[in-house]
Amino acid sequence: MRGDFEAYLNDEFRDENGHLDLDGLLALEDEAEMDVAVIMPNTQPNPPNAELGAAIRGNPRALGCALVHPTEPEPVEQVRLAAEEWGMRGIKLMPAVHNYDVDDEIVRPVVEAARARGLIVSIHSGPNNCHPHRIGTVAGWVPGTPVIMDHMGFPDDLDAAIEVAKVHKNVSLGTTILRFHRRWGTNPDTVVPVEVKKAVDVLGAERIVFGSNLPEYRPTQVINALKRLELGDDAEALIFGGNLARIYGLEA
Repeated sequence: MRGDFEAYLNDEFRDENGHLDLDGLLALEDEAEMDVAVIMPNTQPNPPNAELGAAIRGNPRALGCALVHPTEPEPVEQVRLAAEEWGMRGIKLMPAVHNYDVDDEIVRPVVEAARARGLIVSIHSGPNNCHPHRIGTVAGWVPGTPVIMDHMGFPDDLDAAIEVAKVHKNVSLGTTILRFHRRWGTNPDTVVPVEVKKAVDVLGAERIVFGSNLPEYRPTQVINALKRLELGDDAEALIFGGNLARIYGLEA
């Protein structure tokens, strides 16, 4: 099985009638031979989780992931709705967009509610309010719940992300890193993201999860960038789908 842990069915995928076009997103996943995708809604205040749930309902290739904003009203209720009404499999926290500290105590009831309902927690990482060490605090609140750290701490904190993953065994690092391609060159279709290999060498391939950040980049672009690392067939099988299958309880 191959899968993408982060794709956005956002406004770029609306048809001429304003409806979300899941088929258009899945066509780009098909290009990369992805069997499933974890799909998130447009990034905005009051995220359109219910609309996303309706758009993907009944499609076994689409695993919903609700964007939950802990500082807006009733975020724990949003987690309940994600699990019980919208058929989601995970939640996403975006502190850089929604402007809160990810390790603030207001976040704890949200991730604990996700744990109680068996949802996976994905968290945007970066500097300041979503630094990897702060994400480590969140992972420590829910040690039995898989936490995927989006962007692997890039642009500046890969070492911290690796350190956090070493301490918190429920943390995996997600490969949504092509946006930082200028670290390795000017063309995302030719870059070799060597720092990802460092994460694999230190943590093992079983702690790295493929994600594209679609539509920012096509899944095949990220796949090809990672293939240029020459990690080997076994490592690629884990990164490109085996780890996602384990985390989400899918058939590999």
